[in-house]
Amino acid sequence: MVILSNSDMLEVRINSLLADYDRETLTNLYQPIIGFSALAVYFTLWSEASIQKVLSFSSHDQLLIRMKMPKGQFIDARKLLEAVGLVKTRLEKAPGTCIYHYELNSPKTPKGFFADTLLYGMLIQALGESDANRIKKVYEVNDYRDEGEDISSSFNDVFHPDFEDPSFIAAASSENHTVGRNKIKIDTEFSFEKFFNALGEISQINEKAISKKELKEIERLSSLYGIDEETAASVVASNYDSLKEKGNRLNFEEINKAFMQEVNYTFITKKNRKSRDGKVNSDTQLANKINLFETMNPIEVLRLLQGGTKVAPSDIKIIETLSKDYRLPNGVINVIIDFVLQMNKNVLSRAYAEKMAASFNREGIETTIDAMNYCNEVLQNQSKSKKTRRKKKSDDDEPIENINNNDNNEVSESDWDKLFENEEEGEENNGTIDTELPF
Repeated sequence: MVILSNSDMLEVRINSLLADYDRETLTNLYQPIIGFSALAVYFTLWSEASIQKVLSFSSHDQLLIRMKMPKGQFIDARKLLEAVGLVKTRLEKAPGTCIYHYELNSPKTPKGFFADTLLYGMLIQALGESDANRIKKVYEVNDYRDEGEDISSSFNDVFHPDFEDPSFIAAASSENHTVGRNKIKIDTEFSFEKFFNALGEISQINEKAISKKELKEIERLSSLYGIDEETAASVVASNYDSLKEKGNRLNFEEINKAFMQEVNYTFITKKNRKSRDGKVNSDTQLANKINLFETMNPIEVLRLLQGGTKVAPSDIKIIETLSKDYRLPNGVINVIIDFVLQMNKNVLSRAYAEKMAASFNREGIETTIDAMNYCNEVLQNQSKSKKTRRKKKSDDDEPIENINNNDNNEVSESDWDKLFENEEEGEENNGTIDTELPF
């Protein structure tokens, strides 16, 4: 990924018809999947398209100031919109700047949404089956009984068209480039070639033994739970009954349970399937660290930081808390692990980690880069605070408290309160990395 600069320009194009009723579809059906931040970005880009009828280009800085949104959060929101097919992003490199062309697609109609097993499955996962079905009923057509005889006139009854007329000949031969409702295809990255290769290594099941409907469901579940092709093949092989007829040979209830078990501890098992899109194209040490944090799960990062040794169960529980209770993505958790270890003599303090997690949630930090910037501010302001305390010691001859040295080599809650209240006095750096991170 090219690092987005505030000065980079943007242009919004609407590729399909958008109507007011689409706002209801986006709010009711898409928002539970992509979240309110992504929905706000979509609506803002929709509005930006109207503004650009007067001013053809604007900068990301202008857009982010209007939205009061950090850059990292905007990028994450954009990726969510791209993932569900609502936005396509094209990058044009111009001398001295870059131009991002955002192409907006209309959402699927409710009928198309509920017919899409991947989107509907994501809605069920987000809301639960009961609430998802409750929303589905809102869009169901009332089943009216046909009463009386249908006496409606047909087109030919009224108009009697002569298809040899030059008007119809011209209409048939004309090219059609008018805007319509785009059909959105969601890229899942699931490779059936890898799946069947893995399946062939552990069983006698071939491509002809599984129906297209079953393959589509395997793809949906794998994408839904972030399961790779090898794991999916292993689960499918264990739940395949060759004695049943084609189309009913797989027990999807058991497959679903097995997939859920695989991601029961998301922070351990789930791979970042989109990691290559999140990499920073740079050879600097900072860029390498960002790429590392974006592409490895927290257990792997912690194991790497402690020389490849086994991760302690107590540390795994801390990571589980950050993932489940604070709902932080892997990249942000990795920043917390790295920061805490460096600040606390290589001891992963639960108190410090949870204090950071709570601060990240309050600040709306959801990306690795934003988390690093926030930690950088903490360290910079801590340094200022230490200088002030040293001056006070020289003036008043009072001892300076060292937050890293208590009897249990653990950091107390009050110590973290002092550290983080210092951060609140620092200056905001608008979500960009302007100085070399000291950690």
